[in-house]
Amino acid sequence: MSARPAPEWTVPERVAQPEDLDPRLLRPTGRTDRLQVVVEHYVPGAGRCPGCGWPVGRREECPSRQVAVCLLDGRPLPVRLAHLAEVIPGARTGRESAADRDEQRRVEDGLPGLFAAPVRAPERGQP
Repeated sequence: MSARPAPEWTVPERVAQPEDLDPRLLRPTGRTDRLQVVVEHYVPGAGRCPGCGWPVGRREECPSRQVAVCLLDGRPLPVRLAHLAEVIPGARTGRESAADRDEQRRVEDGLPGLFAAPVRAPERGQP
């Protein structure tokens, strides 16, 4: 007996598209809008998300909720939603390197502020 199901029983996994997401995530949004998306797409159990109708087994599986939580926390999108990073303002994937982070910090440190910022320490593992 094989460990894999027969091909006729496998269902292709549905991939989230921009039109499947809450429209508020496709335009620049503030923290309040993102929190509202999380609340509206909260799914207590299995079934369909009440906000977008996406079939879910757990509340974490709603793509609109996942994107909103990632934007709120400043985290990269999960791998299964990484293809949406280009259409969602502020979204990013986890593929940034230390050089990208150094460049971003250099730009942010060069901005004028109220006082001189302390010198940053190098990341762990860098000389």
